[in-house]
Amino acid sequence: MNRVRLKGPSNLTHMLIRDLAPDLILTDARITTMDADLPDAEAVAIKDGEILAVGAADAIEELAGPATVVRRLGGRRVIPGINDTHNHLMSMGKVLTEVQLYDARSVDDIKERVAARVASSPPGAWITGRGWDESLLRDGRFPNRHDLDDVAPNNPVVLDRVWNMLLANTAALHAADIGRHTPDPPADLLYAGRIVRDENGDPTGVFRDRAKRLIQDVVPLPTLADREGFIRTACTEYNRLGITSAAEPGLFPEQLRAFQNVRRAGNLSIRVSLCLGGWGFGTTSDEATVEQRIDDTGVYTGYGDPWLRMDTVKFMPDGGVGDRTALMFEHYEDEPDNVGQFVVSERDLFRNVAWCHERGWSIDCHACGDRMIELVARAYAAAQDARPDATIRHRIHHAYLPTATALELMREYRIPVLATIPFIHNLGESFVTSLGEARASKIMPLRTYLDAGVPLALGSDAPVTTHNPFVGIYSAVTRKTVYGRQLGAEECISREEALRAYTLDAAWVTFEDDIKGSIAPGKLADLAVLDRDILSVPEEEIREATSVLTLAGGRAVHDRLG
Repeated sequence: MNRVRLKGPSNLTHMLIRDLAPDLILTDARITTMDADLPDAEAVAIKDGEILAVGAADAIEELAGPATVVRRLGGRRVIPGINDTHNHLMSMGKVLTEVQLYDARSVDDIKERVAARVASSPPGAWITGRGWDESLLRDGRFPNRHDLDDVAPNNPVVLDRVWNMLLANTAALHAADIGRHTPDPPADLLYAGRIVRDENGDPTGVFRDRAKRLIQDVVPLPTLADREGFIRTACTEYNRLGITSAAEPGLFPEQLRAFQNVRRAGNLSIRVSLCLGGWGFGTTSDEATVEQRIDDTGVYTGYGDPWLRMDTVKFMPDGGVGDRTALMFEHYEDEPDNVGQFVVSERDLFRNVAWCHERGWSIDCHACGDRMIELVARAYAAAQDARPDATIRHRIHHAYLPTATALELMREYRIPVLATIPFIHNLGESFVTSLGEARASKIMPLRTYLDAGVPLALGSDAPVTTHNPFVGIYSAVTRKTVYGRQLGAEECISREEALRAYTLDAAWVTFEDDIKGSIAPGKLADLAVLDRDILSVPEEEIREATSVLTLAGGRAVHDRLG
């Protein structure tokens, strides 16, 4: 605040006035605003964490005062801060500290990375990691516990697949007292899964679906301090990529507390929409307590502020395509009796959607198979018909294979699709293995959604695959897998459409498009200055982009601009 003294006849009159000049001006830029009134600009002025003005460089620079910081960007591309609509931020922060296997292309790659972690860990310490995908391994087989035993005979090792399976070594099996004698989960349990066994009945080390809990229950749990550290780690990494907002799905009370603690300590640099854990992805004992946990929060969708707010309840009523558990109308490739499975029954799905809707909660529902997508859309429509509420915005994430009925319901009821688009690039080969190329080419049909008038936003579902939004934009624009196979060229969208789905349209999903998602006066100063122009570089370069300056509320949370 500047103090200005105005003297009257008595020399006693004083007045304090606020400095109205911008705190910061970014100029000499190519700014994509996502604002229809001014789509492109050269400079932006920021004051008290908000956009003050945007426009031509000479006009904006004239607003500078004595204390204004002016940064010239040398023609760099500036975009609104990225908003990932479905991102397990805390889990991704944990994975960033573990053995990462997303680019493993052989069993030896897996073994080498585990061996490196063992070499830097005390004897007996647990080794955890994530990201292997058997469809990408040159060996043409699943890894097994004996592979891990070769490099980690004395450390228990647990490695999550990209989705819905894990691999454990013999030391981990011994810690869990699992062997030939151990039964599979009850067959009548939805999504029961199984222990994969060899020809002698011994566990191979691979566990599927709910059978994973047999191992997970003995892995040491992170402490509250650990969880806070994971959040801080993820924030730093996400800011490096221009991410300023994310929806964090499937949270339990101890995780909510960690977010609040990080916020109170002043370390939260990502705006987080908090999504409570609902039905389908917890343990069987968790399922019995869901209603009580949700009611005990005492609040509902919309409570909070622009940094932390209650958003949705997350459901997971079916599985995935890569592991052949998404609920389909047609069978999987070479498995005529397998059309996937329910994780939550149809009856419970409709009942629980209505229960949450009546209590003011929006729902973010995982749905991959065409049959489940249609069921979820019908459940949402039924809830809105029974009790219309414009403050609730139910959504569907993944939404791989919509039926014509689902498309019409999503259009009519404005049900947004949150397409986890990096999957096309990183998991696309597993989709081909499970469905054949023709069906796999129809997964996440972005052009179809837009042309049908269905609201569309993009996200990652990290740590299932990468959190990198530029891999997501690349995937939306090219639809190429890691091996260069193009899946459904007719479903490609433009770079500008993909960027909008990661910014303004993502903010609309959470009722926040009035405060963020575009670079416009009065909105939060969340933006990213990129190291390359993702709107004009060759397509293959899009995924290499990063941010050199990321602002959240006008504050530099990542700065490599120089």
